[in-house]
Amino acid sequence: MNSNPNWKPPDRLGYSSLRPVRLTGQGTALAVIAGIMMIGAFVLGVFLVRTVRREAQAQRLLDQQGVNAGAVITRLWRTGDKSREARVTYRFEYQGSIYTESVQVPISRWRELKVGAPLAIRFVPSRPTISHPLDWPWRGLPPWFPYPITAFVAGLGAFLAVRLARQMRLLAEGRPAPGRMTGVRKVKTLVVLYEFELLNGTTLKGRAPMSKAPDSTQPLCILYDPENPRRNAVYPLPLVRLG
Repeated sequence: MNSNPNWKPPDRLGYSSLRPVRLTGQGTALAVIAGIMMIGAFVLGVFLVRTVRREAQAQRLLDQQGVNAGAVITRLWRTGDKSREARVTYRFEYQGSIYTESVQVPISRWRELKVGAPLAIRFVPSRPTISHPLDWPWRGLPPWFPYPITAFVAGLGAFLAVRLARQMRLLAEGRPAPGRMTGVRKVKTLVVLYEFELLNGTTLKGRAPMSKAPDSTQPLCILYDPENPRRNAVYPLPLVRLG
């Protein structure tokens, strides 16, 4: 039996199913982000696959058609990201034209190089823009690289879309029940702990991230999935609202 018989759900919520639902501003932003990530995953995957194929083709051309030549180091530098990748820029002349290339260098070898010093390279005469120093091997992207990166980005987009869809379904079909706050935890965000009672008297517990703790003297409104009550949330939901 319900421990709070006088409790009534908020206006317009009622106990009816298939309520009209629309996105909140936060929900709209999340939907846009999810869409961008899904599309971006496809674009990124195509770009990375083409990059891997282009690098593999360049390596084959260097192995099969490359000739040795001399270049001059024009710049030694480190990237500004966390990895602080060491790089060298060099130039060489072929058939009256000057070609410039920048490549990654093993840090131990990078410390030995000097601007203006000669550098032995190998380049493809039919495509002089393809070249690489002889003193260390080509370090291109591995063939498998595009797939986990693409799957990760697509997975994040799918995760956001599923989260949004679950809140939409919960607001459209969920059953309201009175709840009681049982505690508050501060992790990275504020997490409210609560418990609520099903129609059959069973008590379940839940938790929800919130911007601020609700009034502990007032009952909470909990929406739960009748088919799976462990899917529940504190009403109002952050991503969706009644239409």
